[in-house]
Amino acid sequence: MILHQVITTEKVPFTYRVAGIGSRFVAWLVDLGLLVVILFIGIFLAVVVEIGRAGLGGAVSLAAGFAVQVCYFLFFEWAWRGQTPGKHVTGIRVVTWNGTNVSFLQSAGRNLLRFADGLPFPVPLLYTLGVAVAACNREHRRLGDLAAGTLVVHVERRPRPVQALQESRSQADRAWRQQARQRLAHLNRDQKQTLLDLVLRRDQLRLEERARIFRAAAMYFRREVGLAPEQYQSDEKFVLALAAEIGTRSASSLLAV
Repeated sequence: MILHQVITTEKVPFTYRVAGIGSRFVAWLVDLGLLVVILFIGIFLAVVVEIGRAGLGGAVSLAAGFAVQVCYFLFFEWAWRGQTPGKHVTGIRVVTWNGTNVSFLQSAGRNLLRFADGLPFPVPLLYTLGVAVAACNREHRRLGDLAAGTLVVHVERRPRPVQALQESRSQADRAWRQQARQRLAHLNRDQKQTLLDLVLRRDQLRLEERARIFRAAAMYFRREVGLAPEQYQSDEKFVLALAAEIGTRSASSLLAV
């Protein structure tokens, strides 16, 4: 199983399972069946038009062929969040390399290159070169994917229950907070007050100075106190969480008195 991880600007990780050639082939077979139906409808219309007006049937036939090659995939991937009927059945979809939905231009780019994927044989929907390229890279990306910056991934059909996620997260939070309270208890009063003052006055600092000070504070707690931030937690959020523990502990002491 090949995984593709995306980290957002907020440092939140998302992991996708990359779709293999097998699942993409099954999706292609489903789409091929629908495309054959569309092609036969186009041929039937072309014959009817040709009977009514000689010479126009050929144009209808060419339009139907182009629709079969490009417009079918372009329309569904753009309008249906990266899925064609075949991809929907097999539980896969097209996303950008950053994990977002594909735009119209990206979908157009990857689907126009289907003609190149068919080389060296000029047979419609026979992606000889495309399959070879997909088999030679880790994420199974064909030429259209490489050019458009897209990726085919699995759709999570059975997401974990929200309640289970919250319980798991709360258990981890409780363990981290307990460790933080134990380590922070060794700080003297001046150190605690300095930390609280930094948090309360952070909005008065310039962005560069603010980032530098919080980076230094986070480094101090790592080295001297032995506390580490959670995965993908920024320095500022790490220090704010520690200050919150100190504030909570101080409030509890006042209430006890």
